[in-house]
Amino acid sequence: MSTRAAADHRLPPPAATAPSAEERNPWLVLVVLCAAIFMLLLDTTIVNVAQRKIQEGLNADLSQIQWILDSYILTYAVFLLSFGRMGDVFGRKRLFVVGMAIFTAASALCGASGWIGEQVGVSGATALIVARVLQGFGGAFMMPQTLSLISVVFPPEKRGAAMGIWGGVVALGAVVGPIVGGLIVTDYAWEWVFLINVPVGIVAILATLAIVPESTDPQASKRIDWGGLVLSGLGIFALVYAMIEGPHRGWTSAFTLGLVAASAALIALFVAWERRANDPMMKLELFKIRNFWVGNVIAVAVAFGMLGIFFPMTLFLQGALGFSPIRAGLTMTPMSIMIMFSAPLAGRLTDKIGARWILVTGLSLMTGGILFIVSRITPETTWRTLLPALLVTGTGMGMTFAPMTAAVMAEVPPRIAGSASGILNTMRNVGQVLGIAVLGSVLQSRLGSHAADRLPELGLDGGVQAGIVGAVQDGRFDTVAGIVPAEQAANLPQIFAALRQTFVDGLHDTFYVGAAACLVAAACAFFIRNPRRRPAPVAARRAEAAPTVGQGAVAD
Repeated sequence: MSTRAAADHRLPPPAATAPSAEERNPWLVLVVLCAAIFMLLLDTTIVNVAQRKIQEGLNADLSQIQWILDSYILTYAVFLLSFGRMGDVFGRKRLFVVGMAIFTAASALCGASGWIGEQVGVSGATALIVARVLQGFGGAFMMPQTLSLISVVFPPEKRGAAMGIWGGVVALGAVVGPIVGGLIVTDYAWEWVFLINVPVGIVAILATLAIVPESTDPQASKRIDWGGLVLSGLGIFALVYAMIEGPHRGWTSAFTLGLVAASAALIALFVAWERRANDPMMKLELFKIRNFWVGNVIAVAVAFGMLGIFFPMTLFLQGALGFSPIRAGLTMTPMSIMIMFSAPLAGRLTDKIGARWILVTGLSLMTGGILFIVSRITPETTWRTLLPALLVTGTGMGMTFAPMTAAVMAEVPPRIAGSASGILNTMRNVGQVLGIAVLGSVLQSRLGSHAADRLPELGLDGGVQAGIVGAVQDGRFDTVAGIVPAEQAANLPQIFAALRQTFVDGLHDTFYVGAAACLVAAACAFFIRNPRRRPAPVAARRAEAAPTVGQGAVAD
């Protein structure tokens, strides 16, 4: 046995399992972590609802608004992987607090971006984009540390329940954002979308310092793997930027294909580098754990299929049906309620019977729920017609995120939990970006195709028809009336009726792609291995004191 392999079997120093962590109430630690993460995830979706008010308040053009949304996602995705491992090396609690401080300060800068722009001589939109980059940087520090800290403070027999609550919070952050955003922008200035984070962030920082224990990987060299950090960051940047620009520049353009090729080459170089590094940033041995790599594949497919349909749904409710932001958000509330109830229950059940069959059931419900939503989407859709489908889909989501996370992290040695968490969150985030980009592109393409088929029946001339098709593809339904000449204004009711049906048809096509991705994830869930019956809690903790990759006994 090599010296390095033997080291993996030695009992780690106290810092690895942090005896002080066992003295803390783990559920109180979980409350603090979930509160901070909920604030972080809320901010990724809440801005979408406020974008029109931001555009008006800062006099921003469409390109600037797009970068206000994308700059956060891009920065967040690039640094997730590397910051996860850095938490193992320099302290998970320390990096979590640093990230929260950056995120809170950046939120204040976002709220003051109009004033800052005036002081430094740039547009308010430019100042907001810079502040959003800082927000993404802080968020990338925070997110990976949460799963690492949960793995440390919770014993194995309670970890599934904790992961269930964490998974429910992650799912809720994506769903509740439009509701909270709608409430804020309906009655208050857009700045409050960001400023509300400041008091929450300050309280969360103080609570973390007082309650959350510190932990590290005792075998880490305390040196930063700069080669791995640069190569992974550039590779993920190229991929995510290609997904962001693909719908605008064209998926087959030289720019998009060049970025995808560059991303593949950089990631291949990153893997080769990590194989030879003395203390690699990404622990490649993690991929020898079947549940780890299968769970990550599921994470990409679920994020692509499920999270990618939220934005088309919001656009449909507000753009095609004319719902207000708050009404659109409240329409989706039943999904949030079901996630709240089903995620913790699924987590507890995972501790008892394993993740496989819960995942299969949850992903099947998600797939069926999306198809159920499709059957309920018509030009006359109301919250009542959507309610049953949203309940089914929300239940499936709650039964998916918790066991998926638990399965990925179950056999990961706590000392490298940060690296594992960084990989999982990176894969989930890449899946979400891919879903938004690809499904958004599918929707845009199908809207144009269906509109081009329906509008000629109304006797519009070619120029007017082309203008309407372009407006519909961009989601600018409120500009259609201005495109139609005055002599044809009497046709507006028929035009809008045709466009509503166009959106229904396009949304159906888009959701079928999302359902297919969830179906692929359900098929992958059959490869998850359930653990054998756990030993008694005390014995389990002793066994986990000297973890090795692949050590956990599993059974089919």
